[in-house]
Amino acid sequence: MTMFRKQFPLLAILFLALILRLISIHTHPLWYDEAFAVLFSEKGVSAMLYGTLAPVDGGAADIHPLLYYTTLNIWMTIFGQSVIVLRLWSVILGLATIGFVYLIGRDLFDKRAGLASALVVAVAPFHVQYSQEIRMYSLLGLLLMSATWCFLQARQSNSKRWWFAFGILAGLAMHTQQLAAFYLVAIGLVPFIARRRSDMIGVILGAGIALVVYLPWLVNIPGQLQKVNSYYWIAPPDGLKLLVTLRSFLSVQLDMPSPASIIAFIGAIFLFLFLIIQLVIYIRKPRRQAESDNHRIYFVMWLFSAPILLMWLVSQVQPVYLERALLPSALMLYIALGWLFTRSGLPSIITGVLIVVGLILSVWGLYYQYTWAIFPNSPFEQAVDFIDANQGESDVIVHMNKLSALPMIYYDRDLTQRYIADVQGSSEDTLALPTQEVLNIMGEACMAHAVNDADNLWFVVFERVAQQYEAVGRSDLSDSITWLDEQFVLENLYEFNDLQVYHYIDGQSDRETTC
Repeated sequence: MTMFRKQFPLLAILFLALILRLISIHTHPLWYDEAFAVLFSEKGVSAMLYGTLAPVDGGAADIHPLLYYTTLNIWMTIFGQSVIVLRLWSVILGLATIGFVYLIGRDLFDKRAGLASALVVAVAPFHVQYSQEIRMYSLLGLLLMSATWCFLQARQSNSKRWWFAFGILAGLAMHTQQLAAFYLVAIGLVPFIARRRSDMIGVILGAGIALVVYLPWLVNIPGQLQKVNSYYWIAPPDGLKLLVTLRSFLSVQLDMPSPASIIAFIGAIFLFLFLIIQLVIYIRKPRRQAESDNHRIYFVMWLFSAPILLMWLVSQVQPVYLERALLPSALMLYIALGWLFTRSGLPSIITGVLIVVGLILSVWGLYYQYTWAIFPNSPFEQAVDFIDANQGESDVIVHMNKLSALPMIYYDRDLTQRYIADVQGSSEDTLALPTQEVLNIMGEACMAHAVNDADNLWFVVFERVAQQYEAVGRSDLSDSITWLDEQFVLENLYEFNDLQVYHYIDGQSDRETTC
């Protein structure tokens, strides 16, 4: 009972985190990446290896390692493939991450700071977002936070077993998402910046163990790098991207409309500026704490900022800047906020104001996370249920691209669904032929191929696609609709938020079926 009372604050925080991560978990629409994760993982490890590593134009078919997909495959095999079950795996990983955030905050500062850090993570919309998503980022956050805690234990005890644990977790993080390298480089530099020889030896040992753990996948890196060089869809980030990242960390990573986005920007910058100002004041103010107390907050701020800046700099040469892959940096920012609220020496009235601002950002971000039902999380289940209830036996569903196809295929495996393949070599050409073969979902070269000999069809397209194609001078969509209007009769246009579904009937029997 005494132990329960001691741990009650942390248990209460974890319970709050669980509630926030269960809200809308079954109603929030799956998007393309989530549907891909499910449809790909269910095929098993050998199929995934082929769909990832098969050579395509001198590079590999895909860029992600398979640890998360493998754990998801095991989870699905045991518990099934309902939306709630699939997302619950990420929820569990996210809750475990909060536990390690508490340990890091406690060991660096004190129990109060650890609890405050855990509470910030519990209510942070950015972490809620990726604790609900069926992707690898929740696992990435857990592995790198547990690796960080082991790193701290190793530095304190100088025990090889902690360096060994750090190395294993670092290697597993690389097996989860290779952009973990930016965080691992940052933490690996800490002993060299601090000039602690024993820690230098330890981190070299840990890096060696991580290399051994990662070695089976490391041999595939050249092919995957070629894939990144040839077909990666990310644009080079500008300076504004750093502010967007800060807004995402302190609210949510969604294209919020104005004025919501502006309010989130202002609130995030306000909170961050107070953190920086108080950090400078704290460091310069004479006090009784040991000098090492400064080093602890330096450590936290370094692991928040260095991976972001490293990824941003590398992305000026090869764009790889992905905000969700910076989730571990966001977690270190939350620990810094835990320090700000409990140990920085802020007057209580200012602390109260900052907490209110943080809560407003949290409520603001959580509202959009729970209610977001437009691109990329359009109401695919609602659309596919409508088509299923109104289709004829020979009807076919044709998607303008894979982004709507895979989610709707997940929601209804029995319907005949096809999609127009990406333009080969374009920035959106990310689903390689071997991966399509594994999924057994092959893209069609053009609308005529996709329709084939169907008499009636449902054509699915995002509303935003027309604007995007027009902006870059592409006629793909207009050509497809022109062809459909010539060959069929448009019976109706249905809209499910920003997802448009055209119902065409009475197709011509003598139409052209070649591209």
